[in-house]
Amino acid sequence: MLGDHTEAISIDFDPKAISYEDLLGYFWSAHRCGSLNSSQQYRNAVFYRNESQKQLAEASRAHEAKRLGMKVEDVTTDIEPVGQFTYAEGYHQKYYLTRHHDVRDFLTEVYPTSKELADSTVATRLNAYLGAGMHLNWSALLEELPSYGLPEPIRLKLEKTAKAHVGKGFRITSGS
Repeated sequence: MLGDHTEAISIDFDPKAISYEDLLGYFWSAHRCGSLNSSQQYRNAVFYRNESQKQLAEASRAHEAKRLGMKVEDVTTDIEPVGQFTYAEGYHQKYYLTRHHDVRDFLTEVYPTSKELADSTVATRLNAYLGAGMHLNWSALLEELPSYGLPEPIRLKLEKTAKAHVGKGFRITSGS
């Protein structure tokens, strides 16, 4: 038995840059709220830190149910207070970087603990781009790469990857 935990992510966010309500919108747009998983480990859940977030989460669940033509009680996504958050082991962190051993090896030297790697903005950004970044702003990555402090061979490899995505016509958006 793996225990009574639920695999989840914790998002630290600046409410001046993005609201909890906006984050909920992103969640629901990528979530199948009618699928039921009987496993505690993989269950559907949204967590909140205060009463305001709880109310927003419950309202967003009701809105999603209505949008899908479901009864709110048929939505299998729990709304619960944040409990204890434990970081996963290092080999579970930044999965897409495992396909790029040189990048991951360098980052695990710079960020030697699971928590440091998980909390690293550079590792998170690179993992996103190298994993599912086809709709991300590759031009922004090209601009950011020099500030990441990467060894030249890794930086050049990532620049080549980014330029290839820009050249293939992947959606490039302006950042704000």
